[in-house]
Amino acid sequence: MKLVISPCPNDVWVFAGWMLGKVAGPAVEVEFLDVQAANELLMAGGGDADVIKVSYGVWHALGANWHPLRSGGALGRGCGPLLLQNATGEANGPILVPGLHTTANLLLDVYLDGEAVTKEFLPFDALYARLCAEPGSRGVVIHESRFTYVRDGLTLVQDLGEHWERVTGAPIPLGLIVHRDGLDTAEIDATIRRSIAWADAHPVEALALCATHAQELEPDVMKAHIGLYVNSFTVDIGAEGEAAITALSSKLHTRPVNNKI
Repeated sequence: MKLVISPCPNDVWVFAGWMLGKVAGPAVEVEFLDVQAANELLMAGGGDADVIKVSYGVWHALGANWHPLRSGGALGRGCGPLLLQNATGEANGPILVPGLHTTANLLLDVYLDGEAVTKEFLPFDALYARLCAEPGSRGVVIHESRFTYVRDGLTLVQDLGEHWERVTGAPIPLGLIVHRDGLDTAEIDATIRRSIAWADAHPVEALALCATHAQELEPDVMKAHIGLYVNSFTVDIGAEGEAAITALSSKLHTRPVNNKI
C-alpha cells in the first residue's frame, strides 16, 4: 500500500507504528510530500498513492474516488495557522501562503472576510525562510514554525485558528487522511489507531523516527508539535469534528475570489 504524508512530526508520529511494521496492517511504502504537493497529487487523480494526508481545504474535490477516514487527521482547538509579520519594516508585498488548496489559505480568507489582497503561494519551509529574511513581509505559518516564530523575531498579526473558533464555534479542521476507492475504510482506520497507540506506548522510538524527517529538530519543539496536533480527534473525529467539517464546507462555498498569485 502506498502512503503519502508530510514529514511533520505529527504525521510521522501517527504512522510510526505502521511505517516501522510494529502493528498489524498491510505492508506500507511511504512517500513524504509538502502539504500543497499532496493536495495537488490528490486533485490530479492521486498517482499511485492509496492513502494520502491532505488539507481539509480540498474536501470539495474528493468526489467518488477518494474517501475520508475518521482517524489520523489533524483537528483541534488552539492549533490553527498564524498570520505573522516581519516587523523590522512596514507591512508590504503580498501575503505569503503555504499553498492555494491548504486549509491555511481557507482560514486566511475567513479572517479577511472579503478584503481584497494579493497572495503568493510557497511551500511552507520556503515561506518561513522568506518571512524571516524580508522586512515587512507577512505570511501564514503552519507546522513547527508556530513554536519558533518569537525566537526568530516575527510578530503575530492574527491567530487564524482562534478567529475560526470565534466565528464558527467549531474545532479547527486542518488535515485529513483519505483513501482510494476500493480499499477497506474500517481496516485502514483500525491500522491507524493501532499505529497511534504504538507511538504513544513507545515515545522514544516514535520520536527518533520523527527526528529523521522534521524541519525543526529540537526535541522540545517536536514534542510540543506532537502534543498539539495529535489529540483525541486524531483517534476519531467525533461529533465535534463532524461539526467542524460542516462549518468548513459552508465556508468553501462562500469564500471570496482573492487567491491571485
